[in-house]
Amino acid sequence: MSGILVVDDMPVIRSALIHILTNENSGVTAVWEAANGEEAIELARAHRPDVILMDIKMPGLTGLQATAVIRREQPDAKIVMLTAYNEFSYVQKALKLGARDYLLKPVRPNKLLELLADIHQEIEQEKRDLRTVEIVKDSLQKTMPVIEANLVENLIRGTQPEGTSAEESLAYLGKRLVWPVVLVTKIDGFDTLSQNQPTAVLQQLVTSLTKIVRQELPDPQRALVGYSYPGRIVAIVSTEMHLATAAQMRSLGEKICTAVAATLPFTVTIGLGKRYMALDSIPLSYAEANLARRYHSHLSGNVVVGIEDVQDLPGEGDSSTFMVQKERELVQMVQTNQQQNAQKLLNHILDYLSQRYSTAPEAMKNHCAELVTLLAWGVVDAGVNDPQVLNILQQQVRALAAWKTIPEIRAWTLNSLAEMMTFIQEQGQRPDAVQQALVYIHKNYHRADISLQEVAEAVNLSQSHLSSQFKTAVGLSYVKYLTSVRLNEAQRLLRTTDQNVATIAETVGYPNATNFYRHFQRQYGMTPATYRESITS
Repeated sequence: MSGILVVDDMPVIRSALIHILTNENSGVTAVWEAANGEEAIELARAHRPDVILMDIKMPGLTGLQATAVIRREQPDAKIVMLTAYNEFSYVQKALKLGARDYLLKPVRPNKLLELLADIHQEIEQEKRDLRTVEIVKDSLQKTMPVIEANLVENLIRGTQPEGTSAEESLAYLGKRLVWPVVLVTKIDGFDTLSQNQPTAVLQQLVTSLTKIVRQELPDPQRALVGYSYPGRIVAIVSTEMHLATAAQMRSLGEKICTAVAATLPFTVTIGLGKRYMALDSIPLSYAEANLARRYHSHLSGNVVVGIEDVQDLPGEGDSSTFMVQKERELVQMVQTNQQQNAQKLLNHILDYLSQRYSTAPEAMKNHCAELVTLLAWGVVDAGVNDPQVLNILQQQVRALAAWKTIPEIRAWTLNSLAEMMTFIQEQGQRPDAVQQALVYIHKNYHRADISLQEVAEAVNLSQSHLSSQFKTAVGLSYVKYLTSVRLNEAQRLLRTTDQNVATIAETVGYPNATNFYRHFQRQYGMTPATYRESITS
């Protein structure tokens, strides 16, 4: 016990207490004394005693008032009130203020020493608990980046964290991702750099780059930072606020490049994917970011390139640019169901990758995973139902983890192509999706809650793809077509039945008659009642 503060307005009581504390085996190392509440507060601030023996009734600032101030400033202080028999109501107030206990005057030495011994044990236990908390906090601080990096790896590969879900892992980290986009920062010439620098130096350089990426993020709670391959830092960033446009994301990348140029002995190339609403789309954004980065690998360092830039450059240049062009051609072949041509081109790509990564199978595995992700999203873009394709993609990525050699990785990639081609072939054998959608709408237009998402699921297409196909085939958006179907049926009922307008509105899918009136008048330039009068007059 480091020290005790004795507070009493009577010198004789202070002397008696100090005598007990200093002459008995109390374990007290220091004793201070105060004659009133004001002195008690000042001494408590100056020495921060473990225990304070506080008289309740003193002139000026009372013991209760001093206790309130000290407890507010030093909540861990153990305050024991000194009181007479007729002051118990004050003791109750003191205990409510946070006093540890009370002693009746005159204080008996054995009672005081027993209480101090209990308090000493309590203080030691609190210190042990605090040390345990600090150890746990320190351990969490060390493991959090590891958990975050593992979650990044799962998200960019389209897999779930072991034993939990991506959403639960985000909540555990205190993170939130909305409309995520992937930013990949690659150290230029890392392979050469790694041959000339010790491992410890490389680790420090990567750590410094990671720190820069984190520092430039506008909101760390809306981003994840991890690794995908040596020399690459991957950031998955929410874009619902300050980074909603490609230009704003590019500006973030440029800030990172500026910081790198000012502090680190190398340059970087930053690739940007597109923003997508769902976490399941992160593998696509990651593949796009790497595709853009590789497509521009021949440019000078400290540059930011987005996937949209790939469309702006000719498909000629160095071998890296040439292979990116071939990968784009492969996606187009898959989308147009050119199975033999796609297989032939993929073998050509794999020949190149096998030679390039002959001594680095993990690098080839990473590249092939990105390529298969692009193929999967090419299939989705061709109109195949998203969940089915993404489910197969996740299964394939999980299987890839088991393959270690280049022949195994090559076989996995060819098998993944065959899986994706199966979706395209099945789609080609299906009835026209738009016609199916029209039939579904005409059967269900009377339901107020029918949605484009529901129709898309009924015909096994993604919502975005059905919307695009629908407008091309019909000439109207889904909403406008549904409105026209409902209003045409309303016209028929107004002509052929005597049902009131409210009943007709509900029959054609408008439970709110006001909405029906508004749509009808906008479409035909008159109210339903006026229309009925015009055809009967």
